[in-house]
Amino acid sequence: MAQCIYLIDDDEAIRFSLSALLATMGWETKVFESVQCFMEAEPDVQNLNGCLLLDIRMPGKSGITLLENWQQMGSTLPIIMMTGHGSIDLCRRAFKNGAFEFLTKPVDADLLIETVGAALEQQKLSQQQRENQADLQAKLATLSAREHEVMALIMQGKSNKEMARDLSLSPRTVEAHRASLFARLEINSLAKLIKIYGGLKGTT
Repeated sequence: MAQCIYLIDDDEAIRFSLSALLATMGWETKVFESVQCFMEAEPDVQNLNGCLLLDIRMPGKSGITLLENWQQMGSTLPIIMMTGHGSIDLCRRAFKNGAFEFLTKPVDADLLIETVGAALEQQKLSQQQRENQADLQAKLATLSAREHEVMALIMQGKSNKEMARDLSLSPRTVEAHRASLFARLEINSLAKLIKIYGGLKGTT
């Protein structure tokens, strides 16, 4: 899915100027005059790809309110806050609630492009990590109950003989289970097993 910049601002002139600026970078931008319009057009925020440019103060639901609810809505889309009436407290509140950056209007063109570029890159990396983890979890789901037991003992540093004793199996059977789980997980060494799966839940 291509990345998109979602721009929410009640000022039509700002929506026009910022979307025109972002277009010079080849970025797709969707503009909305309010949080309500954005939510109606994009109800499935969990699957959005890109970043959000969000004015803090707007009629109706404010940008800061959306920010405060953003993580609860299940979205990891980076949010860049904008305001023409910034304060230290407002800035602190924005970052406390996970804002990617806090920009004051009029927004400097070079700074905006740099910030949006960084936000898009972060979101891209985050998306890749989620996809990789989902792939790892899918592979783990193919293991049998016995293979999960063997894997847990491998993670504890047990030898084949120790695993055989703990599981009341023959060393040869343990070795067969070990070879099978390595094949299912598409890895070829103990080091890769620990590096790739050591941090995932359900592996110990």
